[in-house]
Amino acid sequence: MTGFDYAVMVIMGASVLLSMMRGFVREVLALAAWVIAFVVARLYTVEVSMMLPDSIPAEELKFLAAFLILFLSALLVCSLLAIAIAQVFKAIGLSALDRCLGVLFGCVRGLLIVLTLVLLAGLTSLPQDPRWRNAMFSAPLEAMVLGILPWLPQDIAKHIKYD
Repeated sequence: MTGFDYAVMVIMGASVLLSMMRGFVREVLALAAWVIAFVVARLYTVEVSMMLPDSIPAEELKFLAAFLILFLSALLVCSLLAIAIAQVFKAIGLSALDRCLGVLFGCVRGLLIVLTLVLLAGLTSLPQDPRWRNAMFSAPLEAMVLGILPWLPQDIAKHIKYD
């Protein structure tokens, strides 16, 4: 096993452990919170930027400040709701199921993170390194990435190489 293999195991293990501790419901709601926060910020940045004081000199800074205020506020509200909903699941006795499903969520998330990193590595010369070539997990992960290349934009996919 090489450093690549250990890195894959650390990423997967950390993702699974975090999801098991937090539970499926909190993980899914946390993911939804990020999406909702982004949508809220995108929808209302212009309106909120007009309410900001004129002491902010540039229009771009007003937009940035408005976006950050909206994004962080929405993320906070959604996160508090997620915690409350997770407590309801715990109170009705579904915490064991929630944690088991959290493990599955963690596996999927960890795999997506690893595949993203392997895909990005395919844009570099890293896959030619002996530590990569001799890694136990490199070949199956490369095969998975090559399997999703048809769904990527052609301009990006043509640059991903593992030979």
